[in-house]
Amino acid sequence: MTPFATELVEQLRQAPDHRLMAIVELARLQDSERQQLQDRFTDDALPILYHEQFTHLRHIGPWLFSPGQQTDLQSQYDFHCTLTEMAGDALCGWLVSAQTPSRLVHHLGQGVTACGPDGDTFLLRFYTEQAFPILHARHDLPGIAHLLAPIRSWWIMEPHSEHKAWRHFAGYDLPQFCGVPLIQLDQTCWDALDGDPMSYHLADQLQELLGASLSENCHGARIGHVRKMVTEAREKGLTRPGDQSEYVTLLTQRGPDLLASLAWQEALAEARDHGRPLAIALQARLLSNPD
Repeated sequence: MTPFATELVEQLRQAPDHRLMAIVELARLQDSERQQLQDRFTDDALPILYHEQFTHLRHIGPWLFSPGQQTDLQSQYDFHCTLTEMAGDALCGWLVSAQTPSRLVHHLGQGVTACGPDGDTFLLRFYTEQAFPILHARHDLPGIAHLLAPIRSWWIMEPHSEHKAWRHFAGYDLPQFCGVPLIQLDQTCWDALDGDPMSYHLADQLQELLGASLSENCHGARIGHVRKMVTEAREKGLTRPGDQSEYVTLLTQRGPDLLASLAWQEALAEARDHGRPLAIALQARLLSNPD
């Protein structure tokens, strides 16, 4: 049993009237994987985007998975193992709640729209590793505390440069509450949700290369590794986003041997002084000194 599985089981042991559930975003799966998952959990998976206006997104959106009627510890542990293996990177979070799956999915579905600081409403992927920690920290904003109300514990994938990691967040464990008023975000929260698009883009773009170099290939580890390299780029004085992106891309493509080369050090210095972009500066030196 993994340390994380042990933590889940201990939570369930402490609260025997609660059950383990999980949010899976189907867009992160291939069509065949999605079908296998839905076939396996036919009666125990419910769409969070159950609203009529989201019909076109439902098949790739977030779904709530549960162990069904089997709520003993062994069955819930087996559910965790099976879903972990089948859903992989599509697993967004694990939840422990005393609410039934049908009641909880109705509750969560009311949290998928929010009002931004300009007054417009938009689809809110509150369950992602990027959004949830920000929203949890801003439970003072309208609607967010309501969203957390029936949840005892919520674990979200946390980017880590070496392995898959899950971060625990406490809810209010009030299963009698069901329903989320419109979540309203202020400008500070809105800006925070804009987050770190570069790391996510690079983690997706370099997925295969990153996977080959990591001891544990998963979405969180890839993002964590990219973030670590972006930080390195900034520490080396690269202030332009394009140079930071190229730093990650070039080192991922060419490997650590590039770090020791004179061409690389000179290209870094030129980019740091706001000369040519890093990739162009490096290419020019490699062409003039092919050896």
